[in-house]
Amino acid sequence: MNWEILATIISVTVFRLVWIVRRPVHRDITSYIFPGLRNLRKIVKYAPDFSYVPYGLIWYGVNVPIVRLGRYNGRFWMGALALIDAVFLGYIFQALGLTVFFSYVLIGTFQLLRAPWNSSINWLIMLAPINWIFLLLAPIAKFPVGLPVQVWRYTGRAVGHQHNYIYFGLLGTLWLIVFSHLYLLPSVESWIVIGLGVVWCFIFAYAFFERRARRRESVGKAPSNIILGKNEC
Repeated sequence: MNWEILATIISVTVFRLVWIVRRPVHRDITSYIFPGLRNLRKIVKYAPDFSYVPYGLIWYGVNVPIVRLGRYNGRFWMGALALIDAVFLGYIFQALGLTVFFSYVLIGTFQLLRAPWNSSINWLIMLAPINWIFLLLAPIAKFPVGLPVQVWRYTGRAVGHQHNYIYFGLLGTLWLIVFSHLYLLPSVESWIVIGLGVVWCFIFAYAFFERRARRRESVGKAPSNIILGKNEC
């Protein structure tokens, strides 16, 4: 590993850690992720009143030790994920090359800071050079394989919730990039990476303008709601 790659890994990791320390912990971590990681018995035995995070037993097996080590502190969990990810960055450059490395820097950073619960899924995908079985284990870990059948209905809700399609899509993109690197010709891999990059530029642009439009709409409704309230009084 040359010094440029090492410097990149250190810089990316420092940026991630500073972001984690300075920004508030994602509310989904405390409201949905940690309750599931705390209550494995309810996860394995279906409880209708419990709010499920629809991931597989493999995902729980990876994340439970980390959150218990940090006593269910969201910032500690994210920081630990960032440090583990730094090790993976070095491994990715050695095992998968520069293109996959920079793809992972972008996708992995976005996922860690916006949806850290997907980091362990990323790791499974990146272990594919060791054995192709990890490409199969990644989606098995992402979906509630090993949990009661009733939990699968939460998966449909999760995909359609807010911008979750972006997080699912990025996992699929990372999976395709690794698959193409391992099993397709280099020229084909390059076109796939370029094509996916262009597609994601449009997706993020759409998400940005959609969010901006919603904010304007909510701001526009606020004064009218105040006026209506006064009239009713």
